[in-house]
Amino acid sequence: MKIIIVGGGKVGYTLAQQLSTEDHNITIVDNDDDVLAHADETIDAMCIKGNGASVEILKTASINEADILIAVTDSDELNMICCVIGKKLGAKHTVARVRNTDYSNEYKMLREELELDMVINPEMEASAEIAQMIQFPSATDVETFANNLIEMVEFRVLSTDPIVNIKLMDLNKNLPSNVLFCTVMRNEEVFIPKGSFTFHPDDIIGVIGERNSISRFFKFLGRNSHKAKKVIIIGGSRTSIYLTWILQEMDLSVKIIEINKERCLLLNDILTETLIIHGDGTDQEVLDNENIESTDCIVALTDRDEENLISSLYAHQCGVPKVILKINRQSYFPIVKKLGLDSIISPKFITANNILRFVRALNNSQGIAVEKLYKILDNKAEVAEFTAKHSPMLTDIKLQDLNLKKDALIAAIVRNKNIIIPNGNDVIKEHDKVIVVTKTGFITDLNEILA
Repeated sequence: MKIIIVGGGKVGYTLAQQLSTEDHNITIVDNDDDVLAHADETIDAMCIKGNGASVEILKTASINEADILIAVTDSDELNMICCVIGKKLGAKHTVARVRNTDYSNEYKMLREELELDMVINPEMEASAEIAQMIQFPSATDVETFANNLIEMVEFRVLSTDPIVNIKLMDLNKNLPSNVLFCTVMRNEEVFIPKGSFTFHPDDIIGVIGERNSISRFFKFLGRNSHKAKKVIIIGGSRTSIYLTWILQEMDLSVKIIEINKERCLLLNDILTETLIIHGDGTDQEVLDNENIESTDCIVALTDRDEENLISSLYAHQCGVPKVILKINRQSYFPIVKKLGLDSIISPKFITANNILRFVRALNNSQGIAVEKLYKILDNKAEVAEFTAKHSPMLTDIKLQDLNLKKDALIAAIVRNKNIIIPNGNDVIKEHDKVIVVTKTGFITDLNEILA
């Protein structure tokens, strides 16, 4: 597919990087010479300097041949204008990043009136993921599938966990709930565990099942199932605003610490029921004055990775049960996790995942296209959701008789809202929701899990 990306910043670059590995023809448009030079050196893409809303620039990028135009500049308005012009000039599909909270209730109208095929808000998506993490204190990450009927939860194995040094085949006999172990990351290597696999301390494990089953599983581990009631957010960003709205609907008590006085006044106008504190979230004295030791969760959402890391480390040392931090630089992820901070949020990767799902679905409009997509375990594996269509090679055949690729796993099936954690005797039927975990590379069609 021919894809034009307007805006080569964090999101645009990440998107171009991932799409270029999937054999697409990528063009990046940006005004910044340094941004274009970096992209030109590291990505297989054509780079064009100029304003993405300019008719001449878009024509230079061959907009009339574009399958998808993706506008992810820092300006919401420029992104929308770019997509409108691009559609008029022949782009088949358009995607716009729209971040301003003023537009948060107008996405449906924007899509219809501006003929946008997709509107993505990284901060809103990130806040929804953070809220899910807060609901599972022991989890490092939580993803939902099949209209929220199924959850995949990642967690770090502790030396005190009753699953340590036990083979998976023996463990499954004693589990109190129906969950499936689908991924393990050990020393940066990812495994799809088989029956003989043995868990070690510090493994990052992904389990999938319905929420009640996962809750019972964590109780089996002896993990804290205490629900968060008090949350402190450090940094008054857009993500903080969206997150506060969600947490207030969950009846949680929220405080926001923001260093900029003018931003505090703005937050106070928008979040009238939230306590806004003017202070430095990296200052130990400020955090101590807010009694962080008695807080259930700290979420660090400033615009600087280093500040988020400092605040989070101090909260972790103070024994805060749940610490979540925003990190933009992927190179920091391994360092942060080695420091014991596993709950990392990255809006740019969330945005890239959602747009990747959209691109793959368009790329496979005739087959069994991916409906939901998550990159997990530092982008070393994927979890994808499909709705099964009739396929003589796949449907109504026992799973044990399917010739699956080595590193592909059918993790769950949902049939008429009934959740099946499958074994070899189960089958996939037409219209089933099917959740697949793979580390074999990108999958655009459910049939591609077959060897």
